[in-house]
Amino acid sequence: MSRIETLEGAVVVVTGASGGVGRAAAVEFARHGASVALLARGEAGLEAAAEEVRRAGGRALTVPVDVADADAVEAAAERVTTEWGRLDVWVNCAFSSVFAELGQITPEEFRDIADRVLASANRA
Repeated sequence: MSRIETLEGAVVVVTGASGGVGRAAAVEFARHGASVALLARGEAGLEAAAEEVRRAGGRALTVPVDVADADAVEAAAERVTTEWGRLDVWVNCAFSSVFAELGQITPEEFRDIADRVLASANRA
């Protein structure tokens, strides 16, 4: 097993990379010389995050994917290794939520979040 001594040239995947902690992590990896594959559902957010990664000095690859779909996640990993030859680090920052007061969440929104949590637990 090899050990990464530096992030320079490392290939890093970050899920939830279109915003929040995932986006901040992706940019920080780029500042240290990593190539960063950005995974998230929202393409507009992914493109904006990719631009930040490039400005920070890293290479960026955007991969629109819903991490609740295990097959899509496998395909995303395959795409990264096909395009960049390897995958060194995987960071999971993706999540699903509805930002509202509990009484303002619709039954459909609540069901969607619960279904995503259950699907994720069943994959583990």
